[in-house]
Amino acid sequence: MAVRNAVKHYGVVSAARGVSLELPKGQLMALLGPSGCGKTTTLRLIAGFERLEEGEIEIAGQVVAKPPFHLPPERRRVGMVFQEYALFPHLTVAQNVRFGLHSYPGDAAERVATVLSLVGLDGLEARFPHELSGGQQQRVALARALAPEPEVILLDEPFSNLDAGLRVRVRAEVRSILRQANATAIFVTHDQEEALSLVDIVAVLIDGEVRQVARPQQLYQQPADREVASFLGDANFLVGTATGRRVECELGSLESIIENQGTVDILIRPENVAVMPAAADSPNRVRNILFFGHDQLVTVQLGSGLLVDARLGPMYHFAVGQPVQLRVEGPVMTYHRPTHA
Repeated sequence: MAVRNAVKHYGVVSAARGVSLELPKGQLMALLGPSGCGKTTTLRLIAGFERLEEGEIEIAGQVVAKPPFHLPPERRRVGMVFQEYALFPHLTVAQNVRFGLHSYPGDAAERVATVLSLVGLDGLEARFPHELSGGQQQRVALARALAPEPEVILLDEPFSNLDAGLRVRVRAEVRSILRQANATAIFVTHDQEEALSLVDIVAVLIDGEVRQVARPQQLYQQPADREVASFLGDANFLVGTATGRRVECELGSLESIIENQGTVDILIRPENVAVMPAAADSPNRVRNILFFGHDQLVTVQLGSGLLVDARLGPMYHFAVGQPVQLRVEGPVMTYHRPTHA
């Protein structure tokens, strides 16, 4: 599946500004970005619910949109899982799944049984949506999308209606189901943890533009710019001076992931900051501690006044006001910036 230079406006608002994406068959992709960045618009363009103004969309080798050509949604072989699931309340689980099989060439009853078994809903065929849990409703919606054997599954914020504990379990289940089905799927989400843990490829959209497409680890460790870095979790930024793969800053001489020269912004993730007790004359002081149980976020004020966050395990014990020293573990990412910035 490929989207090439897709453009879409709503009045004076540019919802998609030259969006380009490629997704190999059998891979999972997340469209990640803040609200209003163009994620859902891109999904709706792929599904055919919106018309392209410029660009091209190709699914399974077939061009489905290239203005003025527009293949209608029902002919695109795309399955859709909506945020609200959109199950028919008056139909049973089996009837909901069978709804999308009106043009299925094979045995519809057998296909319904197959996908319900795949999503772990055997024995619940006769229940109605209101008799199911949120996680079970999610799986019915996924089964309905998988039933016609589409080329691409599109999921729009599929876990947003679930509580936090259930969300983690259900998204793991959904990932497993899509893997078993060898499905090609695109998730829309604004949840960074969800995107990084769920898919093979993440595309970050900001202001209607694709800023970066990469595998989760690369995206987190080597974000393309400061804005992408800030959106992808907690980030410390320090100013330093780079010479090749070394960079000097208030925290010492650090290794840079990439080569750079001159004045740079340095990205240091909190989990790469070690905190140790120090003598009373240390200029660094603990200013805040947020304890989460599984870890804690310790904020340290440097001698310059700059605040640096460190993510530590729960066994570390520091007190607000305590003198400490910091050590950066592992290489850091640097971004060139003008000397006047």
